[in-house]
Amino acid sequence: MSEDPTPTPPAAGSGGAPCTGGATCPTTCPTDFQVSAPCRMLKVNGAAVRIAAADLPGTSGGSFSWSTTSANITLTNTTSATVTVQPKGAPSSGRDAEVIEVERTSAGCSPIKKSVAVTVADLTFSASTNQRFGYDDFDTPTNPADDHLSIKKSDHTFVKVDIRGGAVGTDFTFVCDDPSICAPVAPGGSASFDLRLDAGAKNKDTTTLRAKCTCSTGEEFAKLAVHVYKEKEVDVVVAKVIDSTVAATALGFATENYANHTATVNGKLKEAVVKFNITNYDPANGTTDIRYDLDGNGSMTYDIAAGGGAELNAIKAGITGTGTKTRIAIVRSMKSYYYLKTATAVGDTTATMTAGSVFSYSAGRVVTFGTGASAEPVSVSSVAGSTVTFGSPLTKAHAVGDPLEFPAAGWSSDPILIIEGSTPVNTIRWTIPHEVGHRALGLADVDDTTNFMHFSQSWTDYRLRYCPRNKRYTAGATENQWETIPR
Repeated sequence: MSEDPTPTPPAAGSGGAPCTGGATCPTTCPTDFQVSAPCRMLKVNGAAVRIAAADLPGTSGGSFSWSTTSANITLTNTTSATVTVQPKGAPSSGRDAEVIEVERTSAGCSPIKKSVAVTVADLTFSASTNQRFGYDDFDTPTNPADDHLSIKKSDHTFVKVDIRGGAVGTDFTFVCDDPSICAPVAPGGSASFDLRLDAGAKNKDTTTLRAKCTCSTGEEFAKLAVHVYKEKEVDVVVAKVIDSTVAATALGFATENYANHTATVNGKLKEAVVKFNITNYDPANGTTDIRYDLDGNGSMTYDIAAGGGAELNAIKAGITGTGTKTRIAIVRSMKSYYYLKTATAVGDTTATMTAGSVFSYSAGRVVTFGTGASAEPVSVSSVAGSTVTFGSPLTKAHAVGDPLEFPAAGWSSDPILIIEGSTPVNTIRWTIPHEVGHRALGLADVDDTTNFMHFSQSWTDYRLRYCPRNKRYTAGATENQWETIPR
């Protein structure tokens, strides 16, 4: 019996290896396959993206496996046709720096490999050095997600955009939820730039600016709250008031030009989209002589419960022709009083005042209670409504009507009263917007030494905030200053 002739080897597959699979061996091995990704721009710690591999039309039977050496992404479902790519917590070193390899295998054919590159990026908004109004980072500079920006009605401002990981501005679409409130101007192709925002004709409105990836997933990379306000403009007139019949009322800063502080004040007010126009009552910047020291004590006497009293009325009558301007009277000194409603005896630790509510006193502050022979220094430990509690028993008896001093550097009456006292002139300059803030802007005293509505003349930065401030005289209450101001 003759031997079978040596069989002819089948044609080699295009993968480079001969086919040895007998009847199941393909006539031709594929040379390519397709990979599709909905987005190759991934957000740091953002949503996962699924990348799929598939045989080209006319071929079949391929199996796929995925791998990467990148430390910035993780892969799951690596032995299926679709891999899940999860970005981690750091941006890429550059564009397309994260390389993923996919290998196709099938019986009788050499493996085919392809690669796909992705970018892990992040984008942050922050205050621009070119901003024209306000930016409040909520005192959390590492968390830009809670930031707020203000723009004047029908005006514009800028916000800083920083992109890491190799992406650039043209990889994103910048949109506001309501384009009638805010319209971003499309940026160029750089990774760090100022984004212009145009405000709509809104008196008071808010929207959200979003930075979304331009790829099909449209993932949001960052957002920023945007507030559009009609500018609150306040005309302020300052009178430097003396009473020439009482030498003690002469001013220490009689030549100070308070109108010259306008630009500095407005540099802070613009954050809340507010503008003050400060002028001097006397055109020549002189003093205004008004007979106001009616009790002859050398000071302006202010009756807190009566909203000022007779001496304030005298000053009010002496500052005329100011129209609707917010009036300010600067005087040398002032005594502000609550008055006793019910007589007290030696040894008492409480007193009831005629005012329905008494302001809180600073801890440890010593003031005068009574006049003449009944006067004594007292420390107020607490207040509750009209009742004042002292830190130690009274050493003198007090009759109905005895005054209890309250330390105030000014009152938001009409006219507003501000005292020189022993304070530096710069403190007086900043007390002007503080008191106008009460009267014209409806703002409360707050506990914030960086805010010019701080209850005490000791602040250092003079801001107005969107981030709620703690009210000084209402326990547990806060105030959002940008939003409180009437428009």
